[in-house]
Amino acid sequence: METVKQQQALLYATIFGNVTTIFQQMYANTNRYHEMLNNVRDFLKLYQVPKGLSERVMDYIVSTWSMSKGIDTEKVLSICPKDMRADICVHLNRKVFNEHPAFRLASDGCLRSLAVEFQTTHCAPGDLIYHAGESVDTLCFVVSGSLEVIQDDEVIAILASYCNNHEEEMHEGNGKTE
Repeated sequence: METVKQQQALLYATIFGNVTTIFQQMYANTNRYHEMLNNVRDFLKLYQVPKGLSERVMDYIVSTWSMSKGIDTEKVLSICPKDMRADICVHLNRKVFNEHPAFRLASDGCLRSLAVEFQTTHCAPGDLIYHAGESVDTLCFVVSGSLEVIQDDEVIAILASYCNNHEEEMHEGNGKTE
């Protein structure tokens, strides 16, 4: 009888300890998030950033955090050995590699080399990626969501993530092509 009570007490302590650890981690992550938001707000006030731009900055910070959960991918990858980093990068970019025809015939070695050079960027709604006339030095793939191409305040194309009917999806809507 005494052994059963000891086992029950040990089981209770283990469960309670695990639940406590989970709550502590959630609390720490919430604190990091709020500390970051406060730092950004203080920065925006200190430099008297205009209200519209401040709202865009805050929207970007909040949406980026919700996507990444505060995890710095580059920091995690920097800990890994080169070979493992390449494997992880191929996994992270698998959607582009699997769905875009440019990569269909690429060897595994080629995909690994490309994958470590890819950078994932999150764009919040309303963000400008390139301004008209700006020099473009990167190749971009839309992995999720869509982008509007605007010229003279008119949407001339909608770019969406690659799928089987990609051409139709890109030019659907107003009938205009690039």
